[in-house]
Amino acid sequence: MGLIYFNGRFVPEENIQKTANKDRVLQLLRSYVDGNSPGLVRFLVNMWRSEGQAITYKELREAILAGDITEEWLKDWMQDYARLVTKHLYPAWLDAMAAAAAERERKHPGWYFNPMAQGVRAWTDAHTATLITQVTTTQFEALQAVVRRAAVLEDISVDELARAIRPMVGLTKPQAEANLRYYEKLIENGVSKKKAQDLSAKYAARQHRYRALSIARNELAEAYNAGAHEGTKQAIEAGYLPQLVKVWSTSLDEFRRCDSCKALEGVIVGMDEEFVYEDKKGRRTTALRPPLHPQ
Repeated sequence: MGLIYFNGRFVPEENIQKTANKDRVLQLLRSYVDGNSPGLVRFLVNMWRSEGQAITYKELREAILAGDITEEWLKDWMQDYARLVTKHLYPAWLDAMAAAAAERERKHPGWYFNPMAQGVRAWTDAHTATLITQVTTTQFEALQAVVRRAAVLEDISVDELARAIRPMVGLTKPQAEANLRYYEKLIENGVSKKKAQDLSAKYAARQHRYRALSIARNELAEAYNAGAHEGTKQAIEAGYLPQLVKVWSTSLDEFRRCDSCKALEGVIVGMDEEFVYEDKKGRRTTALRPPLHPQ
């Protein structure tokens, strides 16, 4: 068998059908995620802006002087994320699942995806609890880190630091720390305090958009793949499909796939078994289905 130039790359002739199927699945996933991410991104960015504005400069000054932040903020943010899930993410998850199952419905007339099935409810319940805890804790630890750092800075006043830190609400710890370093550097280089605060706020806005896009894409991809998995299981139970296994299938583009996903290419497991990746340091990552990691 020779090589055939197919869809922008050379592929072994016997892999043409496999490649075509892969590309169709990836195109459907990318199209769905790209088309539905912007709305979630806008809501997340606006929510973080509102959360930042809800904290007064007086509260931030007190936190900086104390060297820590209050647990009340954590509780408020947890409620915000709970509302996010109820109003925006839960409907988006179900829509993504239905979109993933639509291809199965097209191929098997008479079968339909049940979004209220036990498997779907179990996934949404577990994912809701994990997501709310994870994103709230991430946000709390980020602001806590920069407040503690600000408490030991001697060359910048507490009022100035409070104004610089408030736009950082909603960032991850690495993002917030990078933003505070950026602000410190601006001041060290003689930039005026007002200008430094403005530049730092603009930097935070870019960081918010990046984090929001990462969350939106990951949540939609998670739900889409959960729908494909659950839909297949429902079709098997209904007798439309035989018993099946799962095969980890990645893009064949060497420039677009990471080492961990590449290492799992072609790995076969049972429908309810997890894929396992172990890196060179012996650290294990497991996944019932893609994505293995964000982005």
